[in-house]
This record gives sequence, C-alpha cells and structure tokens, in this order.
Amino acid sequence: MEDKPTSFLRVWLMGYTQPLRVGEALRDKPAPFWGLAAQLIRAMMDALLVYLPMSIIGAVPESPSTLSFIPTESYYAISVGMAPLFILGQWLLLCAVLHVVLRLTGRASDLDQILNLTGMAALVVGTVLVVWDWIWFGLGWHSDVVLGISHLVIDVWGIVIIVAGLRILLGVPVKLGIILNLIWLALGVPLAMIFMRSPV
Repeated sequence: MEDKPTSFLRVWLMGYTQPLRVGEALRDKPAPFWGLAAQLIRAMMDALLVYLPMSIIGAVPESPSTLSFIPTESYYAISVGMAPLFILGQWLLLCAVLHVVLRLTGRASDLDQILNLTGMAALVVGTVLVVWDWIWFGLGWHSDVVLGISHLVIDVWGIVIIVAGLRILLGVPVKLGIILNLIWLALGVPLAMIFMRSPV
C-alpha cells in the first residue's frame, strides 16, 4: 500500500506528466490538507530558495518598495518571513472568491476540493518558477516586467491543471473554469505587485 508521502509526491509529479489527471488523483485525497501542505511547500520554496539567498548576497529589488514600512534595500530579508504569509493569505482569499462565484452561478461547490486542487497546482507551477527565477538571475537579465510576463506564461500550466480538475471534481464547464482562472489572475496579480518583488 502506497504511503502518504509517496502518494503526495506521485500526484505532484503527475502535474508535469499528466496535468489533466491531477484532479482525478486528488478526488480521494484528504482535503483541504493536501492543498495546504502543497501551498506551504511552495511558499517555503520562495522564502528559502529565492528570497533568503537574495538577502544573503545583498541583492536589492529593481522596483522600489510600495510599502512604506519596508525599505527597498531590506525587502528580500523581510520577504523571507512575509512571503509565506502573503502566499497563504492570497491563496485562501482567491479560493474563497472562486467558491463564492460558483455558488452565485447556481453551481455546486466544495471549498475543500478547490483548496486541494489549487494548492497542488501552485506547487507544480511554483517549483518551475523557482528554477526559472534562478536561471533568469544567473543569466543577468534585469527586467521585473518581462520576468512577470514570463511567470504568467508559465502559469498557463497551472490553469490547465485547475480547469481540468474543476471539471473532474465539481463538474465545472471548461469555459467557466477558464473564466474563474482569469478572475484569479485579475485579483491575484495586483496583490502580488504590491507585496512581492522579483529576484532581479
């Protein structure tokens, strides 16, 4: 019998090899606990593999801080603690929005399943983003706008996982699933622009 860590890893890797089946694999998994675990891992990756190294080498964000209580030169150091809190808070807020939108359209919804699915999708995509950010930094590229656009392109992979998963888990039509993801981006990107700074 497959143990829980092995099963979790298998679903995580399925996000790269069989993204359309992630929702099916999550159907009988503990919800919302797997989504929370996935999002915690994703958040700690950002904190420890992106912001902490940036802080240690003394890097400074290209874009100045938009938060008056955080000096730009200290942004990466403070983000080691702030980023996980922001990522988790943003995730919970946006999942709640998706749940409410589904209920307002008269459709059945399950917030626990939405949390599981989006948390796993965030881990799948977030892992790639961490690697991509270091490639970007290593090549010496310096445009947080272009980096942000590249993140949105990579995010399409997560949208595929979520749209397919919503159809499998909640019977959400593909078009509505895409609209829900556009709502997610429309709300999530401006929040990220306020609180997060790219590693350039």
